[in-house]
Amino acid sequence: MKRLKISRETKSGYLFILPLVIILAVFLAYPILKAALMSVQYWKMTKPSPDGHYFVGVENYANVFQDEFFWNSARVTVLYMVVTVAFRFILGFGTALTLNTKFRGCGLARALIIIPWAVPEVVACLVWILMYDKDYGIINSMLTGMGVLSGNVGWLLDKNVALPAAMAVNIWKGFPFVAIMLLAGLQGIDQEMYEAATVDGATRLQKLRYITWPSLKPVSMVVFLLLIIWTLKDYAIAYLLAKGGPARATEILTIFVQQTAFKYFDFGKASAVGMLMLLASCIFTGLYFRALNKGEKA
Repeated sequence: MKRLKISRETKSGYLFILPLVIILAVFLAYPILKAALMSVQYWKMTKPSPDGHYFVGVENYANVFQDEFFWNSARVTVLYMVVTVAFRFILGFGTALTLNTKFRGCGLARALIIIPWAVPEVVACLVWILMYDKDYGIINSMLTGMGVLSGNVGWLLDKNVALPAAMAVNIWKGFPFVAIMLLAGLQGIDQEMYEAATVDGATRLQKLRYITWPSLKPVSMVVFLLLIIWTLKDYAIAYLLAKGGPARATEILTIFVQQTAFKYFDFGKASAVGMLMLLASCIFTGLYFRALNKGEKA
């Protein structure tokens, strides 16, 4: 039996990637495996196991699906995801089309548009909390001054408007990324196609429909799936603005996991929800890589 020989270059390559493998194993693989194990165990810190058994199988998952608050968080998450992803993409697409035209101050506009995305989430949320303030916030002042509102609104205190208020912050912070990505895609389109379309008498809408959009499909799909993945694991904005309240109106799944684990100390149930979210993330990640491969081929 021949002995497999490994070249010096191959050994050097393994040594270079060894630190990365160790880091991934310690900070990624181990926590996932630990959470998967906890999801099938009894892990209520405030109450010992009634029968002394800690392996409960799918009981935690059954408790999750029977929990009305879980379904409320799932509904809030889906609504939060659909609205913010759609508006971030639409605003980003419109901004990219605008920035792709030549006008005075175009370079400055391209530089300034990235500011909301670059600002740390904590800083952005603190500023928006001040703007949303019921008595002294600039948003109430402007809307009442224009006659849109008859009185001040507690944007983060009213369960009917707290979620849209959190969505607005998410949209404001996220659309610049979409704009920059789509702008890069627009600049990669062959201008001769537009010139030929102009000669044939095509309108701007026809150019947008038959040239711009088909050319942007690969990058658009990648951006769209990235937004879904990021929104699914979003935590900071909704928590910093309203901590999931009022009356769980902004309690997305990540906040539900945090509350279940660190407020009610039911780590088994929280791990079960975390594994369900991981499954959903893996599905969207698979779609993302599939779209990425299609984009590279295109």
